[in-house]
Amino acid sequence: MTYPLLFPRGECSWNTEMEHVEERRTAKRTRVTQLQYYAYRLSQRNGFSILHNSGKLFQQYIVDAYVKTEGSRLHFLRQNQKDLRIELYRGLLDALECRAHNENIRTGKLIILPSSFQGSPRHMQQNYQDAMAMVRKFGKPDLFLTFTCNPSWSEILNSMEGVQRPEDRPDIIVRVFNMKLKELLEDICKHGIFGTVLAYIYVIEFQKRGLPHAHILLTLDSESKIRTKDDIDKFVSAELPDPCTDLRLFQIVTKCMVHGPCGTININSPCMRDGQCCKSFPKQFKDDTEENVNGYPIYRRRATEPVQVGKYSIDNRWVVPYNPWLLKKFNAHINVEVCASVKSVKYLYKYVYKGHDAASVKIQKGALDHDEILSFVEGRYVSAPEAMWRLNEFNLSHKSHTVVRLAVHLYCVLKIN
Repeated sequence: MTYPLLFPRGECSWNTEMEHVEERRTAKRTRVTQLQYYAYRLSQRNGFSILHNSGKLFQQYIVDAYVKTEGSRLHFLRQNQKDLRIELYRGLLDALECRAHNENIRTGKLIILPSSFQGSPRHMQQNYQDAMAMVRKFGKPDLFLTFTCNPSWSEILNSMEGVQRPEDRPDIIVRVFNMKLKELLEDICKHGIFGTVLAYIYVIEFQKRGLPHAHILLTLDSESKIRTKDDIDKFVSAELPDPCTDLRLFQIVTKCMVHGPCGTININSPCMRDGQCCKSFPKQFKDDTEENVNGYPIYRRRATEPVQVGKYSIDNRWVVPYNPWLLKKFNAHINVEVCASVKSVKYLYKYVYKGHDAASVKIQKGALDHDEILSFVEGRYVSAPEAMWRLNEFNLSHKSHTVVRLAVHLYCVLKIN
């Protein structure tokens, strides 16, 4: 038994013969899937639940449940490679044989992870191509938002039981963030706080500490385009607000929108690379916004008196750009950046579709294998909130428009991207 504290009597878990109750049964599906089973077990119900009150053990159970569920799907793909017709993936086979010849080793096995598997490299590459098709249709994105979950939201804290902390309940964290994300998109797309939105995409990612965040790219119509420095200042601020006129906004900015600090003030900050901040903080003071410098604006950051935030003295050079209205409504980290030039388009879309974090080391012996499933699984970092998000089948990415991919290919050759 892996979890004797959670299941002291050795209760049975999911099995392939587990059937739906009558009211849930359909003609095509009479048995419970592994995903359905764990989604049911992890749902909150009335009464005390040892599972939801087991702290870090609950987090481990969630990750194990997701890994088992995903592992079953990957095993099916591995065992059914013939149905994917991998012998017709000629371009990949030719490249593999050429590399094996150059390294004087034999060609090993070829295992394909198809684009139909959500989150796979092929799936992310196709989403990137879809997004670029939207750029050809609607033009470059105008705004780039990063929306991060705040574990101190009242909806999360009010759902805690006893001595629970937000990190003990990844199920609540992902549900609340999913609702907040829908509300944010409704404010942007339906209520038009930035103007009329022609198209948008978003991608969900997860921090190392587990908190979900969304990268959102917005394309505005011609009348709502951000063209001048006054337009930029209207929607984006990179300065500390005056606590005398708006104390609540000042408190949110100093809590959620201050970078670091790093550099000589704090050389151990995670953003430090070779003695420099990888985000280029602190920024320079600037009396006026400059519209377009290498594809991005330089925001106004006037030289004002520094304020004390914790043990550090902070001024406008450390403020991450934000929209005051969104920040006050959602009380979370919401970075708002203006895309000033088409030069930044490919970088932005590749950034949001870069895929999950992974690190792997491989020792090659005798044969050159190409196992995309093994490469996808090994060395990957999966947190409990990400596992919970996937078990709930929430969207990992979404586009405002449907993109139809044309099935163009050579005779007897499949297109694999």
